Order: sequence, then C-alpha cells, then structure tokens
Amino acid sequence: MSRRPTPLQANYPVPEDFVVMARRWRPDAIEIMLRYVWQGFDTLLEEENFDLGKAEESLERDITFVVCQKIRDAMDGKPPYYLEHSPPENEQRFSAQAAPPTPDLGFVWRSNPRAIFPLEAKILSTDRKIGEYVKEIKENFLTGRYASFSSEAAMLGYLLKGNAEKAFENISSHLNCTLKRYPPYQKRNHRFSVHKRNENRTGSYRKDFMCHHIIIFFGLSMR
Repeated sequence: MSRRPTPLQANYPVPEDFVVMARRWRPDAIEIMLRYVWQGFDTLLEEENFDLGKAEESLERDITFVVCQKIRDAMDGKPPYYLEHSPPENEQRFSAQAAPPTPDLGFVWRSNPRAIFPLEAKILSTDRKIGEYVKEIKENFLTGRYASFSSEAAMLGYLLKGNAEKAFENISSHLNCTLKRYPPYQKRNHRFSVHKRNENRTGSYRKDFMCHHIIIFFGLSMR
C-alpha cells in the first residue's frame, strides 16, 4: 500500500537540489551558510558563563539548542533559507505512525521547506571516540534519510578532549575515504569528504554527496 503524503509533500513539489538553488542565488551561498555556523560557535565559546566543566548530561542537545540562536543572530539580510532546530525529513518516513527523521539543525529553503541542508551534531568525548559520529554519516546521510534534497550537509563534532587533527584522521579511517581541507576555511577545523550514496526506495536524494566535517573543540578535562 502506498504511503499517503504529508502536508509538506501535498503542498510543495519535489524540490531541486538545495545546493543548486542556493548557488543560483549566490555562488558562495554554502560558504556563507557555513560561515554563520562558525560565527555562532565562536560567539558561544567566547561567553564566559557557558561552562561545560560541571555538566553531566545532555551535552549534545543543550550545546546545539544554545548555538542555534547564536547562528541565527549571525545571519544578516534575508537569505532564501532560515535555520530550524530539528526540521522533519519526511522522504523516508514509511508509515503514518513513524515520526520523521530529524537532524539536529537544518537550513530550510523558504519557498519549499522540503529542501533542507541538515547539520547533525555528535559529542566526541575524545579524538578516538568517533563511532557514533561515523554511524550518523553511514546510516543517515549516505542512505538519504537526511539531506534527501541536498547534495551537501554537515556533521558537527563537539570535541571534549584530544586533538582535532587526530579526530579527522580517525574519522577518515573509519569512513575509508579522504577528508580534505575546505578551501574557504583552511585555518578552521573544517574538512569535507565526497561520497556516492546508496540506492533507496524513494529515489529522492542526490547520489553525489559532500559531507562537511566541522569540529568544535571545547577542551574539557574529562572526569
């Protein structure tokens, strides 16, 4: 039995690739979006009252919740997208009862909110603990559960202890691919990898896929 459409699917057409639409607006649109992300984290890390040293639980959720507004504050003008916390990705929701997959953050296209550039966050307690980070890429990004209509997306690694370069090396090894420096942000802990995504039942997502890897170092001494 075929799945009935959601309100988003019933009222908005299958969109073009988010990246194509964004770069039609401005050739450097993706670079601008990711600059907002970096600016948001810069602002958060500069706040003296944001201290993770005494935190015990919900690190990933709370960091993402707080930084969401910092990123929004960094956005100037009125671009054709906005930042949303936990936007629904409906394209691989295969039953009426199942909740849609929801990445932690997403830039959503204003005129067609089915097009989302998602950002998924994961805590890296050390530069070796990258299992959950890699799992998100393999099970959500490379299957098209996330970024169904975007040929690019981003992982956010909240590194608590260790070295970002070592984390990149370990991620590269587990993904069996090269993580390259992202030219617009060469001096940042920002890399990218290129993938071919697997086939899926919907056929909705773009097969050529670039994953941005952004590591933010919080520098805790682990208990």
